[in-house]
Amino acid sequence: MAKLRTYLPHAPVTEAVIDFRVVARKSLAVAALEPLVERLAPDYVKKGPIFELQASFAVDPKGERSSDVASQEIGVRMHSADDRYVAQFQLAGFSLSRLEPYETWEKLFNEAQRLWELYVTAVGPDMVVRAATRFINNLRLPMQPGEDFAVYLTKPPQVPEGLPQGLSSFLQRVFLHDPTTDIRATLTQALQSPPIVDLPEHIPVILDIDVYQQAAFATDGRELWECLKRLRAFKNLAFYESLTEKAVEQYL
Repeated sequence: MAKLRTYLPHAPVTEAVIDFRVVARKSLAVAALEPLVERLAPDYVKKGPIFELQASFAVDPKGERSSDVASQEIGVRMHSADDRYVAQFQLAGFSLSRLEPYETWEKLFNEAQRLWELYVTAVGPDMVVRAATRFINNLRLPMQPGEDFAVYLTKPPQVPEGLPQGLSSFLQRVFLHDPTTDIRATLTQALQSPPIVDLPEHIPVILDIDVYQQAAFATDGRELWECLKRLRAFKNLAFYESLTEKAVEQYL
């Protein structure tokens, strides 16, 4: 594994997310989010509503099939004026994404706190039932022809010895659970096939780390934010455990 660090000057993050799922008040309508939209202008611009699709299929005794698709508005999506932040305010939760270029965890954390307080004032959820943070990294590995992924990844994909060892794509996903903290995580490594006519100088390997905890948190308590800090620490551990020191050196 690579040396554990708290900050990378050139982190390969393409999207960083903080997400909370809540128990909403009964009979709450999406119109409750409108004051929030007005309050955030002009720093954030409304980009459109968020819809939930519901589909049903049935077969009657005569064998005739029927289907029905319905949509329901459940929230609103807003972008910061520079399109670097994307906020989703829903009746069932709140999420904030930071897009490229990623800055620091502290800036994302502070902005999430600010928007969360406004969301709680507008919606008044009963409690938070899931807290999560997700980091999607595009590693862009500077691999040379014939170089092994093990130079950069601590757990690269394994090909049976009797088969050609060249890889054009792969997908690995593991689901983790820490029984001590009850933190869970989904760790994904993926490579999509590059264009044959134009092989890239840097191989775009995606390292997607989704860390979360399901529990009952008060909406205005320190416990929620302390949980988020623990999730971030677990995310950092998963990141550095997945990479070799040579891989991390290019982001210093």
